[in-house]
Amino acid sequence: MAPTHDLSIDLWAHRGSHGPGGPLENTLPAFERALSEGAVGVELDVHLSADGVPVVFHDETLARLTYTADPRRIDGLTAAELGTVPLLGDARIPTLADVLDLALGRTRLNIELKDPAGVQATAKLLDGRPTAGVLISSFAESAVAAAAERLPERPRALIVEPGDGGAIDPLGAIERTRATHYHPFHGLVNRRLVAALAERGVPINVWTVNDPALARRLDRLGVAGLMSDRPGWLGRALARGVERIV
Repeated sequence: MAPTHDLSIDLWAHRGSHGPGGPLENTLPAFERALSEGAVGVELDVHLSADGVPVVFHDETLARLTYTADPRRIDGLTAAELGTVPLLGDARIPTLADVLDLALGRTRLNIELKDPAGVQATAKLLDGRPTAGVLISSFAESAVAAAAERLPERPRALIVEPGDGGAIDPLGAIERTRATHYHPFHGLVNRRLVAALAERGVPINVWTVNDPALARRLDRLGVAGLMSDRPGWLGRALARGVERIV
């Protein structure tokens, strides 16, 4: 488990716990490592395969995470075909069902939908499973709004980066999408934003933070949580009072 530190902010594992010498992002070993490190939850990315199966992978193509820079698109291969693709370190692409079986009930999950079309397929996988512990998120306002209709009992987050409409008008975007949480790039956060959303009961979780000093600043602002590639290392650094990456 991660060491106790004096921050109230939650440390989430961004694509699981990964990095130099560790498992590949968005793989079952990365999620297992996050569990062992005591992250409060795991963030993961979901695309639909060619046969409509939710699979866990960040990019639209295989290129970045294969030795051969395989240019094929995730949505151009079936889930079975994707499961046989050797990624860096001989890792494999899991399905969302694989991750739910591994982690649901053991930790919280932040399921980021890369494709708005994934709402229905993801909802079918979640039907009948415990309501607690799963948050649906997306950069696409249409996906968050669709999740509000299809999964009203599940919390939903709008993810934003600089220049997005949701970053320019956070309150309007939250109202349009019926988001219950707000997930901005960390550089967009200030005390005024945190206070405005707190008045409406909307927690803020930010991405992606691997720096102890930045984590402490965000904690002082009142941010609820942050996504880190290295939650175990970050937790240990905060416990030791480390203020910068070395």
